[in-house]
Amino acid sequence: MPGNGQTPTRNVPAMSEAQRKALRFQMMYFLVMILMLIVISNATARDAIGGAANYVLGPLIGFHLAFPLMTIFLSGIIIGLITSIPRYFFTDWLRMGKMQLHTRAFSKAIRKAMASGQRDKIQKLRKKQMEVMAETQQITMNTMKPLMVLTVFTLLIWIWLDTFIYDLSYKLISFPWAYGVNIATSKVWIMPSWILIYLIANLVFGYFVTMVIKWVDFAYKLRKMRENGITQ
Repeated sequence: MPGNGQTPTRNVPAMSEAQRKALRFQMMYFLVMILMLIVISNATARDAIGGAANYVLGPLIGFHLAFPLMTIFLSGIIIGLITSIPRYFFTDWLRMGKMQLHTRAFSKAIRKAMASGQRDKIQKLRKKQMEVMAETQQITMNTMKPLMVLTVFTLLIWIWLDTFIYDLSYKLISFPWAYGVNIATSKVWIMPSWILIYLIANLVFGYFVTMVIKWVDFAYKLRKMRENGITQ
């Protein structure tokens, strides 16, 4: 019983080591993103970075400013490729699938316990659910680790594309959905048109690469399991 004017306090579970690591990583990732945003918001720094990147990317996919849509599309494909491969191999897909099944099972069990008023069971289930969530955070953190470096590279590509578009001697080009569009100012809803082209190439190719790698990898693992006499 609480004393005069005192209110009962709940037992808040201590933060696990996995949760602390995940929190530190999220803060680090957030700081990196802030630093990158500060850099790209500075026109002088942006032009310097874009000019330096042009020494490498210009000869590769710049096409001497002749095919801007192809340059934008290939930029999206390159980023989709270099982000999909490490993301796949840093992700424990089997463990992630198990955690998703456990999460759904706990949610279903908690709803049933709440409907029947079993408070003790609800507390036990929620404690177990928190452990599963901590493990899920660990999987997510392992997946995101290589993406921190790749995010910086992606932003460098964006900076280069911005300077690439600025350097075009002509601005009116034909998009798949319209003719005579100003590539520097045209927008689809609130998104610049060139960014939309980039994102379409990035997402479609990245998804395709992930599915191909997953199919090849899982087929190989299943074949090895059959060779070792493992059927389940």
